Amino acid sequence: MTQIQADREVAPIEWFDEIRESRGMERDESSNTWYITRYDDVYELLRDPRLGAQVETYCPPGLTEEQQKTYWRVTEFIDRWPVFSDPPRHTGMRRLLLPLFTPATVARTAAATADSIAATSPAVAPDRLFATVVRPALAAGLASLLDEPPEALAQLADCATRILGFGSVETYDPAAGLRAEEALDELTGLVARRCEAPRGVLASALSRSLSDGTLDLVDATAVYAQLVSGALEPTAAAVAGLLEAVTGPAGAALDLGADIDAACDEALRLVTPFHLAMRRALTDLRLHGHTVRAESRVVLVLVAANRDPRRFADPGTFRLDRTGARHVAFGRGRHACLGAALTRQVMREMVLGLATAGVLEALPPLRAVWNTDFGGRFAHDVVLAQGT
Repeated sequence: MTQIQADREVAPIEWFDEIRESRGMERDESSNTWYITRYDDVYELLRDPRLGAQVETYCPPGLTEEQQKTYWRVTEFIDRWPVFSDPPRHTGMRRLLLPLFTPATVARTAAATADSIAATSPAVAPDRLFATVVRPALAAGLASLLDEPPEALAQLADCATRILGFGSVETYDPAAGLRAEEALDELTGLVARRCEAPRGVLASALSRSLSDGTLDLVDATAVYAQLVSGALEPTAAAVAGLLEAVTGPAGAALDLGADIDAACDEALRLVTPFHLAMRRALTDLRLHGHTVRAESRVVLVLVAANRDPRRFADPGTFRLDRTGARHVAFGRGRHACLGAALTRQVMREMVLGLATAGVLEALPPLRAVWNTDFGGRFAHDVVLAQGT
């Protein structure tokens, strides 16, 4: 347990907000970690060349030898994900992924999402909308993107979800680590079979990279894990936040036909599914009178930056009239999310599809049920609001 866990028995977002408003940054000495929370700092540091993405990992104390082996194996695998890589490796992996996010593939993915909504949304009960319409539609879009049949995608997504459940070092649970390791073994086998008989843009590109030695099987598995975990659950969380907002008190004043793009972005800002962007200081740097020493772990707290009242007036309220600062839910710079445009388009098609089917305007107030960890917030379900 780090000092952070021992000292702070509050919800993560509340703790991040408290740091932002009182001092802007906080150091956890036990893990040599700095938490940076204010928007202006986070915005600039996301592109600062003095920070690298490859983090020197800290192992939580008190683990048995076997638990340490599991921890390091899964951690070293996650370190292979493109988002945690630095150039030149990161540049090559990003180039490999670019064909997945062309305008044509984005349009095809969004169309698959829209088709699923049209097929599943009629006469759906409001409290089943998320489970029977939203999630299947997102899965249909991702299946189209990866050229996977629905049943195969479900297996990939289950593996990715269990790996994502590994959590952050601050809240590491050995049982979750063991589940993540088992999922890693399963996912590695699935990816190996896909690369042996490739279909679709991603598997074909990875198969070629394995053949010419550019990547190994762990790299290929890491690419799949990041894509599946980064596409499905964060988008579902943002849609859950959007449904809660548009059926809540602010919803009556919204003109989604005119404000749909702003609504999607505002939902992404409020939810910020991935709370943190992990970095490592490559050299000493000064911030707010503190010296962040080289090799320190630097955590850019995206969720706190997106709730900073210095840049977002009334930050906890869903508003479509915001101007100025752009949210950082997708990061920024060379590690900005490649799928940002895809996520926005899929959300847009989903809202339009629900509106066209007459579902959206008939919805009663809804409430998102969250699974929240130190490192992220994802939607378990969307249910009827209390009193509905």
